[in-house]
Amino acid sequence: MPVSPFPHSPVRVWFNKSFSSIHGVLRQLREDWGPGLHLIGSHTARDFAPLAVCDTAAVEPAGVTAAAYVDWCLAFCREHRVRVFVPGRMRDVIADHRESFEALGVRLVLAGDGPTLRLLEDKGRFLAQVPEGVAVHHFHRVRTWEEFTAACGQLESQGLPVCFKPATGTFGQGFYILDDAMTPQKRLLRSEVHRVSKAELQSILQPADSFPELLVMEYLDGSEFSVDVLAHAGEVLAMVCRRKPINGRVRLTGTSRTLLVEEGQSQLLAPEPGIEHMVRLLARHFHLGGLFNVQFRTRAELPERPCLLEINGRMSGGLP
Repeated sequence: MPVSPFPHSPVRVWFNKSFSSIHGVLRQLREDWGPGLHLIGSHTARDFAPLAVCDTAAVEPAGVTAAAYVDWCLAFCREHRVRVFVPGRMRDVIADHRESFEALGVRLVLAGDGPTLRLLEDKGRFLAQVPEGVAVHHFHRVRTWEEFTAACGQLESQGLPVCFKPATGTFGQGFYILDDAMTPQKRLLRSEVHRVSKAELQSILQPADSFPELLVMEYLDGSEFSVDVLAHAGEVLAMVCRRKPINGRVRLTGTSRTLLVEEGQSQLLAPEPGIEHMVRLLARHFHLGGLFNVQFRTRAELPERPCLLEINGRMSGGLP
């Protein structure tokens, strides 16, 4: 069991509003630290299930401004004698006020400062700034239908399948693969939530003078890698790379042959030296720390060549 730096009292750690996957994290902390840890949890929903694991549970204010929420967090830290704060909700704004929390003796667990966290949330702006040595998939940033069709044309002229998603968002919301065989009726009756034809998309996007930024990208149909990282001041301390299994045919690069791959249903843990090298480059370049998650994906071909998709400035929202 880890030794508490406060031997005469448990360390008081606060997790504010986050994803439901935080339940596994809280349970693991409880098992590892036992009485050496006082877990504090808060959420806007009173019946948020992970709060049951906590020693102290609280309801957060909903519908407040960022400034009002920071003031509430500071008061909460004082009232509950918080020593470590792991922000989920409004973490970029909380990062902007790091000095105010540190003045109370509160350590913040954050992947970066406020501007860095906001950069990570803006996928297009972030991908345009990745350092040399990190492979990035083909992408275009668009805000009009004309820009969208031009981006599609460039990718399709290279024989690449096309997909798109909003420049900001979580859990794949707004992600679609372009599929001209997908009619609106098929989408409705088959519940195809991630495929859309260019004709249907045109009827939605073309009437608008502009729309929130979209990333038009090559669709990578191969392995997906999720890397959970612990770092400090730009240096990686530990990381675990998970790969989602492939079940289907993959192409053998440079040939017309394919190979049937069947990897089951469980995520796979294995050393990935190339990915680990890129994660270290990213951590140093963006001066990342705390807990964060990096996503990579490949084409369905061998040998695999992972490309960076994004960095989530928080622990994974889909921890197994």
